[in-house]
Amino acid sequence: MKQLSLVGAILGWLTLTAQAISFSDPRAANNTALDASTASEARDPACRATTLASASGTLPRRPRTLAVRWTGFSNFELVYNGQIILLDAYYDRGSSYPSTRVTAAELKKADVILLGHGHYDHMSDAATIGAQTKATVVGAPVTIEKLMTQAIAPGQLRTVSGQGGELLRFNGFTVEPILARHGEPDGTLSAALGAVLNPLLPAMTAAQREEDAAIRARGTADPRVSAEGTIAYLITLDSGFRIMYRDSGGVVTDFERAVMARVGRVDLALTAMIPSYLFARATAQAMEYLRIYRPAVIMPAHHDGGLTVGHEALWRSTEPVFQAMKDEDANLVTVSPGYREPVCFNTQFNLSSPVGK
Repeated sequence: MKQLSLVGAILGWLTLTAQAISFSDPRAANNTALDASTASEARDPACRATTLASASGTLPRRPRTLAVRWTGFSNFELVYNGQIILLDAYYDRGSSYPSTRVTAAELKKADVILLGHGHYDHMSDAATIGAQTKATVVGAPVTIEKLMTQAIAPGQLRTVSGQGGELLRFNGFTVEPILARHGEPDGTLSAALGAVLNPLLPAMTAAQREEDAAIRARGTADPRVSAEGTIAYLITLDSGFRIMYRDSGGVVTDFERAVMARVGRVDLALTAMIPSYLFARATAQAMEYLRIYRPAVIMPAHHDGGLTVGHEALWRSTEPVFQAMKDEDANLVTVSPGYREPVCFNTQFNLSSPVGK
């Protein structure tokens, strides 16, 4: 009986210990005060659940907790102080891609949708989700032009150029649009890889081709997307925590450099991986983001993007790129979650606050 009591006591202690931290901030390894800041609190369900807040999931308990979920390609959900920010809108990708287990129809709550650019794999569900949520939808002129042809109220749409002087204010955060540049993949490399891989993959059925065409039609192929229609967003929470979002792996522009010269650093960078599939090329672009944005934490985007038309995605390797960045910045934290897995941050700890350094 004494042995059973001892075992019970140990299990009880382990249970209490496991619940002693509300959530594990990925920066805690570099700052032990982060764990201490949520000590003795029960676990926050919003930092464990894979149901999106925009799909009627749980919101973080603490107003200063930021929950980030990646939902494929360059889609992210940011939840902070009761506000929901959606980055890009490409959820119904078609049956030739693995399911992310969330559909556009399920997203009923959002305050703002920020569209990085207007290609179909970044905006195809923007009208649907915008109409359901009544969220403000922000994008470059070429992106908004496309949305104006779809079933969404014009009053919800906000056009930005990203060329300076634009600061969008929302409840608890601001958004600064910055003109970026779309990635410019090596066509020779894509053709060579496609020639090898396509014969090994199942051909699309007639139904899948029809489905794919409908999805593509909800985006734009306008060549202006490259130089005029790709927007990066600097999101600043009222706690001081800064997030840089870039949904395409293009070179950094003078507009981005100017903003970062003023801001200095960001707490979190969400940046697209370029589709080169070659370590040296992918790393070179990622290192530019590292050196210009100087993030405390970086999370990849678009790394499950497809190489060939109509076929299952060929994922882009993140670990070699992460290692190269860590070799340059030993304090950098890299996080690559699965679909819908929450990553939570205590935003009271941030680079603009002495307690966060």
